[in-house]
Amino acid sequence: MDKRRRRYVWVLGMAGLGRNVGWGMNKVFTAALLGTLTSSTGLIGAVLGVEGLFGLILNPLSGYVSDRHSTRIGRRRPYLFVAFPGAAIGLMLMYLTRSLDVAIAAIVLFYFFQQLSPTPYQAMMPDSVDEHSYGQASGILNLLWSGGNLIAFLVIPLVYLYVSHLVGFALGALLLLAGGLWTAIGAKERSGGDVWTRPRLSIRPLLGGQLLKYYVAQGLWWLGFEAIASFFTPYVIHVLHGSQLDSGLGMAIFTVPAILTALWFGKLYQRHDPRLLLSLTLLLFALSAVNGLWLTTVWEAFLLLFVAGIAWGGIQVTSYPLAADMLRGALVRSGRSAKDAHADGVELHGALYGGANLVQSLGLMVAAPVAGLVINASHGQYQTMFIVCVASLLAALALVLSFGRVTVAAPLPDAVAT
Repeated sequence: MDKRRRRYVWVLGMAGLGRNVGWGMNKVFTAALLGTLTSSTGLIGAVLGVEGLFGLILNPLSGYVSDRHSTRIGRRRPYLFVAFPGAAIGLMLMYLTRSLDVAIAAIVLFYFFQQLSPTPYQAMMPDSVDEHSYGQASGILNLLWSGGNLIAFLVIPLVYLYVSHLVGFALGALLLLAGGLWTAIGAKERSGGDVWTRPRLSIRPLLGGQLLKYYVAQGLWWLGFEAIASFFTPYVIHVLHGSQLDSGLGMAIFTVPAILTALWFGKLYQRHDPRLLLSLTLLLFALSAVNGLWLTTVWEAFLLLFVAGIAWGGIQVTSYPLAADMLRGALVRSGRSAKDAHADGVELHGALYGGANLVQSLGLMVAAPVAGLVINASHGQYQTMFIVCVASLLAALALVLSFGRVTVAAPLPDAVAT
């Protein structure tokens, strides 16, 4: 990838950084803020569940529509111009209000706009980056996305606690807004002139064969991740006898190796069989999780979280470009030439990532109830959440091992790269 295109990918990544600041702040603050306004855990859970509901509806819908319709500024960018300001406003209203009704409305508003943009946004990378650079681009993007998580898990809480609650939220909303607009303004798409409708392409390649296995596997590894994330704080407090601050620090430690290894995994994707890379990182995550059953101290958990963070970073870097490469392979197997497969793939990337985000939302929705049932069945032993995680990861690993060969476009020689 030449310098000009690398700079362009960094511009693409800023929206992901901003959105993940909002995603992480939601994990850290939303339930606690609601808890100051109501004692009903049922109501709090119902409000938090709206995020997954919007994800189920908006992710596939926005992806499909952005494939089919364009404006003067492109197909994907309009979602960024609308979603990021809306999410930033919702985030600030969550903090500023002291009314339960207004807080719920602000949270619902925030969730709506947060879930409006990810699918069109994710489709921008394979739309605009050469196929042979997907792995490197994914490494850069995931580095920035993980950076957004780290800011939300560590920097914003520190500002919130030691500077000012208002300053903490204002900083988060500003980063969310600035990241989204940076990409929306800086990432150019081909213009469609006046609003127009693209030719209808069949989404059949997305619904069978290897991609169907990919979707199910992704839902499973997100289920495994969220089974731990949902109950990590009470696990730290009740099992490891730590504090809520220890929990936040643990999530930050989990995020750091994803940042450190993102570019490395991006290069590995181009050089090795992505099925092998994804399988090894899933196995490493499962081995890390199973050891959680026997932890006794917070420091042991920190060490294990660092190892698990390496694995999770590899899963994310590898799985993102893998979807686009699997789609191209499915189109080639249907009889298209390599050139036509790439062109048709560009018209289906929204639907492709809409499906991926749909199963991710399903995994997130199922994880907490399933892990909660297992914990209750074990009479409050929070360690049993790791059993749910390991079972999900091993099931995902079995599906990945059953994938057929995935062809990754070879890097162009430096002499002819443009």
